[in-house]
Order: sequence, then structure tokens, then C-alpha cells
Amino acid sequence: MLKHYKTIGMIGGIAPASTVDYYQRIISRFQERTGKRDYPSIIINSINMTHMMDLITNNQLEELVDFLSEEIFVLEKAGAKVIFLASNTPHIVYAPLVERVKTKMVSIVDSTIAYAHSKGLRRLGLFGTISTMESDFFPAGFEAAGMEIITPMPEERKYIDKVYMEELVRGRFLPETKNRLLSIAHRMYNEGQIDSLILGGTELPFIMRSSDIEDIELLNTTKIHVERILDAAIG
Repeated sequence: MLKHYKTIGMIGGIAPASTVDYYQRIISRFQERTGKRDYPSIIINSINMTHMMDLITNNQLEELVDFLSEEIFVLEKAGAKVIFLASNTPHIVYAPLVERVKTKMVSIVDSTIAYAHSKGLRRLGLFGTISTMESDFFPAGFEAAGMEIITPMPEERKYIDKVYMEELVRGRFLPETKNRLLSIAHRMYNEGQIDSLILGGTELPFIMRSSDIEDIELLNTTKIHVERILDAAIG
């Protein structure tokens, strides 16, 4: 019987590959943490990523809150008791979403802040979409916790965003892209800018792994997020 475990609701499809990763990780870690071969109840609402990104690109953030809150309401009606966004980028409107949504939500940013703080990290690089790297929803939370977020140079940010949207979200992970991303991370580390790197895009762990860059701690936000989601679901 799983009655004492809360049903998990995922806003997914942003992008598909990371949705699958979340789904598999939640099941695997649920079984490891409970010591049972049971499966958690998970409801997935796979939304239109193109529409979501268009709203963000056009700075239509109020419309984005409306769109996401309606999609979250679908999960609420289906019985989800713990809800999360399976992506970093839409956390740009996380605060107003929390005010509108009744069900408990688990933030990928707050989860990463708690993890980084527990590890004693201070200066963290951030890779992700241009919206994630240039908005304040990561820096503000980390600064409040006594840490600093460092982003790549402007041209590097444009490159990361371009390959993210044109390659990674489409499931294309090219060796030349991997090498360029690693070189940007190494530059930031070797110049003393960062002590670690946040993979602030849920597709980034598919192309950048700890074994590729052993001198820099990589923070896989999906992996970190899943632990907090299960904290809320298992109780």
C-alpha cells in the first residue's frame, strides 16, 4: 500500500529527454530510499515547450504565469500533492506561481541552493538557457545564502543558449559541442572565477559529466531536485 506516499505531479516536456530522466530517477531513488520494489504515483503533464519559450523570449511573464498555472491545475485536478517544473528556465516565474497554486511545489533553485550551501561552495558558475543565465532568479537566491553566481562571457552565453535550444533539447549531443562547453568551464575555473559549476539546464548532464571534468564539481540540478521532491513525497 502506498497511501502514505504523496502523488507526484510533473510539468514535463521541457524538454522530453529530461522528463524521461526525472521519471526514471524518481522511481529509482524512491525504491532505494524506501527499500521497497514499489513504484511511486507520478502524474506527468507534458506541455508545449515552444509556446513556453516564446512567452519567455517575448518577456510575456504574466502570460507565462497564466499558462503554467493552468497546466499545474491539470495536475491538481488529477490528484497530485507534490508538484514540480522539470526545467530550470520556467523558474523565472516560480514566485508568482507559488502564490497562485494551492498544492505544495518544490523549486529546483531552492533545492540547488540548499545542496551548494551544504557543500560549502561559494562561487558557482551557471550554464543554461540565456534566460536562466541572464535573469536574477538564480543569483538572488544564492546571494541571500552567502554565495555568488558567475555566468560566462556574453558571447559564451549566446553560444551555450544556441546549442542548448538547437541541439540539446532535440536530443543531439555532439562531441564538438561537448568540448566547447568543457573549455568554457575550464576557462572560468582556471581564471579563479568559480569553485563549481551548476548545470542549470536539465539537458546539460547528458553532455557534461563529472568524469569529463574532474577538477570542477558539477551540480546536476535534476539529481539534486529529485531528492527534494522525494523528501516532500515520502515525508
